[in-house]
Amino acid sequence: MELKIHLLESFVYRASEKSIPVVLEITSETEGIISDKIDYKEIMLYKDGEATFGSFIVSTLSLPKYTYTISENTPKYMIINVADYDETELSKGEYEIKILISVYEPLEDGKYNRKELKAVKEIIIQ
Repeated sequence: MELKIHLLESFVYRASEKSIPVVLEITSETEGIISDKIDYKEIMLYKDGEATFGSFIVSTLSLPKYTYTISENTPKYMIINVADYDETELSKGEYEIKILISVYEPLEDGKYNRKELKAVKEIIIQ
């Protein structure tokens, strides 16, 4: 299973607008099933290796309700705004977006196997 970050085409990421929408894609080379419960662990902008904007997040206590089948041909997409996770000032510059999530694979005994997925993507904030 793999997590990818996609920037929005034709969207200009500006510090003054403080909006950093990105698309997350969860995909797998082989068909897999994950629950609808996805926990965000880290949504952070790094500059020169230092966490500068975003948040580290504690897991939610919700229970899974539904499942998604994912594969190379049927990825799961989610849109998030990195700016929703920090209220401090955002500076112009070159950053790396790092996103860490936990997904849950249902097991036959009704329990879930937790997997952490991480993606990093370079971004320029104007």
